[in-house]
Amino acid sequence: MMQGLLSATAATILLSSTAVGQERATCLYAEPFSGPDMPAGWAVTPAQVALLDQNGDTTGGFTGPWIIGNAEQANAAGYFPVPDEPPGNTFAMANDDAPPCDCAMSDVSLVSPVYDLSTVPAPAVSYRVYHDGLPTNGRAWLDASTDGTVWTTLEEIPAVHNAWQHRLVDLGAFAPGSVQLRFRYDDNGNWSSGMAVDDMCIFTRVADDIALVDAWLGDRTVSPFITDVRSLGYSRIPVEQQEPLLLSARVRNNGLNVATDITVETTITPENGTPVTVGPVVVNALAPLHDTLVTWNTGFVADVAGHVNISLSIFAANADEEPSDNDASLTYEVTAPDVGNHAMALDNDQPSVALGDDGFSVGCRYELNEGQATIHGVSTRFGPGTALGARVRVVLMNGELNPLHVSSMHTITEEDLQLSFNGGTVYLPLDSVLDVDGPQDVIALVHSPPDSGAVRIMAGGNSPVGANWLIQDPEFIITYPEVTPIVRLHFSSPVTVGVEGPLPAPSPGFAARYDAAMGSIILTGPLLSPTGTTRVFDPNGRLIQQGGAIALGEGRTRIAAVNWPPGLYVVQAATTRGVECVRVAIVP
Repeated sequence: MMQGLLSATAATILLSSTAVGQERATCLYAEPFSGPDMPAGWAVTPAQVALLDQNGDTTGGFTGPWIIGNAEQANAAGYFPVPDEPPGNTFAMANDDAPPCDCAMSDVSLVSPVYDLSTVPAPAVSYRVYHDGLPTNGRAWLDASTDGTVWTTLEEIPAVHNAWQHRLVDLGAFAPGSVQLRFRYDDNGNWSSGMAVDDMCIFTRVADDIALVDAWLGDRTVSPFITDVRSLGYSRIPVEQQEPLLLSARVRNNGLNVATDITVETTITPENGTPVTVGPVVVNALAPLHDTLVTWNTGFVADVAGHVNISLSIFAANADEEPSDNDASLTYEVTAPDVGNHAMALDNDQPSVALGDDGFSVGCRYELNEGQATIHGVSTRFGPGTALGARVRVVLMNGELNPLHVSSMHTITEEDLQLSFNGGTVYLPLDSVLDVDGPQDVIALVHSPPDSGAVRIMAGGNSPVGANWLIQDPEFIITYPEVTPIVRLHFSSPVTVGVEGPLPAPSPGFAARYDAAMGSIILTGPLLSPTGTTRVFDPNGRLIQQGGAIALGEGRTRIAAVNWPPGLYVVQAATTRGVECVRVAIVP
């Protein structure tokens, strides 16, 4: 079987299994570190740090210890995997290992302007921080000062792997008056990763104020390593693989009072179905300046395939005096043979980094439900740096790492690269379909053998540690990246794309090609029926055009396709020989 080509729909819908809650609307002072330069009034100390060579010796060069950057820049050397949340976000970071460092990062600070709290009765500061303490015990603190000389440590920031932390600190001791804040990092004289800071907000605490900090599909209270419990949240899920929808959220009490009877009003709106609203009590009581992680079962299962949108709003027994940060939204797609290419996926289709290089396997763990499932193949997106002619194959393993299927090698073509670079995915079929009896886990990997050419696999969105896999050859060293590889399972071959019944092979003499200069699909072969019409289906199976074909003469027919996204389309035409189908790839 030849590999197929898949792409996003013409009207792109962003799938999100993670939602960062709305930013608070009433910050007295706010800093989003939107870059590209350090914001006015912020200072870096020391102004320069020494550059080090691979042995840890100084090179004679110097650079600033703090910069504004994004997740891709942070992890350029592979040691500082700051999650790309929200996608494309920028932040301030002291990066110990990415260019131009390695650096000597002993006691480096990012110091705020002076903030006037003279009229603020109950101030507090919230901020996001990424600090994993890896690999050799780097440490981080938040300090405060009233004069810029004598500093008080407000908190030592705990090390948390693979996730942004949402921190909240009381500043009441500095009111009325003024305060400066200092984010401080120390690599302890060793090789370490770094520290990232974002979304600082100084605000006035009121009596009753809860916030929805984060929300996720799935159960974030359960580790993916606990394989007898289904917990992951899927951005794409086959209709037959659904279980009752689990949701998770982090709820915080910013107020002065204990918050009681906190509910999350959840409205689930399927594309093809009736909206459902549930509102369970998820927290009985939450103390001021505390947060908690909660999960609940909505009981929702979509009847048919299509997109599902979820809106969440939190409420407490007492009315919230600052409701601007009480809402979030999520979305996912339920797939079928004729919708969404029958895919199962964890990624968000918004890649931020590329994984791998040469001699590796990368992919995701998928939890299949009870019953028999038939796996047809895997799709992936190649990233910049992938070599034309490099070879990859599909490897499927069960949860005990026993092989289920190893496919033949696929040689990467120019068409594969062009499609990937333009937002599509490349379908890699199994040599024969694989029947799997559930419930069980399937680890779906794209394998690049050593010395088979450089391969980079794009990744986007974040999953709990243990959901994503990166295995290095030949030692079989397994790591669990937090960013999610675009490696998707397909439970039918993505060729029917909305046409009733199996797609027939093209009839002899009936063909289609894409003419980029004309922005058109050109059909050649039998004449169209005078009473018939043409229908075009996009790569996700949706009918996007009906009729409008123009006869060019000499057995040629033109269908306008200006600005259509790259991908594999299907044309169904009523010709003088009957109804016929033909596939056509649009490649820039």
